[in-house]
Amino acid sequence: MASSRRSERELAEARASGNAPPEVDVKTGAMINPHNPEFITKKPWYLAEGGDGGPTLDHQADQRREEDKRGISLGEADRLVR
Repeated sequence: MASSRRSERELAEARASGNAPPEVDVKTGAMINPHNPEFITKKPWYLAEGGDGGPTLDHQADQRREEDKRGISLGEADRLVR
């Protein structure tokens, strides 16, 4: 277990320095910035569906439905407050 942590840390350091290829998002295929911290790229345990599928930034995207994303203007907000 300690050797696997050590090898993971060494790989992360190599990716950060550019000596190893960066991780790739499993859903989009896009490169993940090696300087992103692990807690950003790994999906939290309470959002995991069926185990760890690999690194992705999909869980960082806005999860609301399209109709819930609509914002209101400052004028509408003023009318709501009055």
